[in-house]
Amino acid sequence: MLAYFPTLYKDELLYSAIARYHVFSGNRTQRQTIEDLFGSRSVCATADLPSHLVSLAENLNGQYTVDQIINNHTLLPYYNSFMKQQRIDQVKALMKNGSRQGEVHASLGLLATSIKIPAKLRFCTECYKTDSETCEPYWHRCHQLPGVIICPLHKSILRVSTVEYSTLHHKFSFVPLVMHAVPGYTEPVIDANWVDHLAFIAVQSNLLLHSQSKSIVETASYRSMLPMERYQTVCGRVRFNHFMQDFRNFYTDELLEHLDCDIDSNSSDTWLHKIIRDQEEITHPLRHLLLIRFFEKSVGGFSVPNDNLAFGSGPWPCLNKAADHYNQSVVEECVVTRCSTTSKPVGTFHCSCGFVYSRRGPDTCDEDRNRRGRIKAFGPVWHDKLRRLNEINISLRQKAKILGVDPGTVKTQTEHLDTYKATLYKSRSEGQTTRSRRDNGRVCSLKKVKRTKKDWDQRDEILYDVVVRTVEQMKQLTNPQRISLASITRHTDSGQLKHKLMKNLNKLPKTNEFIKQHVDSTETFQVRRLIWAASRLNETEGKVLGWRLLKLAGLNHPLKKMVKDKFMELVEHQS
Repeated sequence: MLAYFPTLYKDELLYSAIARYHVFSGNRTQRQTIEDLFGSRSVCATADLPSHLVSLAENLNGQYTVDQIINNHTLLPYYNSFMKQQRIDQVKALMKNGSRQGEVHASLGLLATSIKIPAKLRFCTECYKTDSETCEPYWHRCHQLPGVIICPLHKSILRVSTVEYSTLHHKFSFVPLVMHAVPGYTEPVIDANWVDHLAFIAVQSNLLLHSQSKSIVETASYRSMLPMERYQTVCGRVRFNHFMQDFRNFYTDELLEHLDCDIDSNSSDTWLHKIIRDQEEITHPLRHLLLIRFFEKSVGGFSVPNDNLAFGSGPWPCLNKAADHYNQSVVEECVVTRCSTTSKPVGTFHCSCGFVYSRRGPDTCDEDRNRRGRIKAFGPVWHDKLRRLNEINISLRQKAKILGVDPGTVKTQTEHLDTYKATLYKSRSEGQTTRSRRDNGRVCSLKKVKRTKKDWDQRDEILYDVVVRTVEQMKQLTNPQRISLASITRHTDSGQLKHKLMKNLNKLPKTNEFIKQHVDSTETFQVRRLIWAASRLNETEGKVLGWRLLKLAGLNHPLKKMVKDKFMELVEHQS
């Protein structure tokens, strides 16, 4: 065991302490120093992420623990905040027990990144003077971080020494700062417009280096930091072109290139794409800091939600009062669209009980989660409850209160149930068995009626009436809704009918032909919206302006020919 090892100063690199020990020990060769400390002559003089630290701690006779050395005198804490704990533990194990050359850096993704490690060790002249007055000059950790060009304490530009950072040409050489010829340094020239950005990087990098908190990568989701209107669609798609342009304008391409974080505007797979998409790929802390700077955040206060929905994170409450799980968070599916009139997000929530409701967002408080806008489908659970209530003697208002709807909805849905019962009865009547009994009643035989094509003809007639009535109701809605096979079946509020239409439409020629004639294409639906919007403008404003018409109809240029012709017709007719 060693009889002496120098006290490690605050924020001092382990490399710096070993260099000072070599001077004090009087060893003739660096390899002798390495053997004294590590018990081996093959350990490299790594400045940032040294290894074989268990052997060193044992030889220091408990003066410092391995964790103290790693946390306070290496650069590993700088990388911890943006890595998963499993990888942090893996890297620590390599540093403690020894590893092949480059293995620690490879595990951190440093060999694959385009961000280069500093070529030379750096120091601050102000820190040099202060250290000389209190103890002795030494290499500070915070001056050796990638992208750090300014001292985080004195805000002065760091001087670049002649001591190489990499072990490529000096695998076994530890050089103390006090032995370095201070006048023999270079001072990098930087653009004055970069100073604020570089000062932020230096201060925040130093915070990361001295932070003892666990990884924050599990709570960091930059997509939720993107403003919904500016950089994301309501459905969560990122507008990368717009975002990258603003990001490059904020930093300038020259500074990004200087920091090895330049962005190719023609690529769709840059580091900025990857970090926003939150892939499993390791991203260098410097790039995280650039993004946090862009969002005007600091590392100490960085904590964002892990979703980007305008309606918060799921599951969401089911608002079906007929269900046993009413008001419980059991809804896993939320489909977000955009309101055609207000451009605000609209969330449609689908519960496993069949109940589907929607509301306009975004949510602004916790109470909004229990707010219901429109019921789009009631589902079998709700309808079963309605059937049971119709069998007992209670008032219409009581039924409505129990089911969570208004009395008119109870009446309408009861009519739908009666229609469905009639449809179901007629469709099954041909399939019922006939029973013949002998006079003495002892022998019973069952004979099943053979199904014929006439069965589907009858169903076709019944379903045709239901579909015609549904389409007429949809066309009378206040706001136009696109007529499609799915919307028709949805408005019937009958799962059985939906199955028949979706699965057996080819067996219902009359119904099929009617649906084909009345379903909307994109152009026909846009034309209907234009006509509706023009009518609304005439009622409310007394005139139809082109831009107002397009905005109310939710349309943008360019328009398809049929839509454009109708648009010109409506505008010219007004003029």
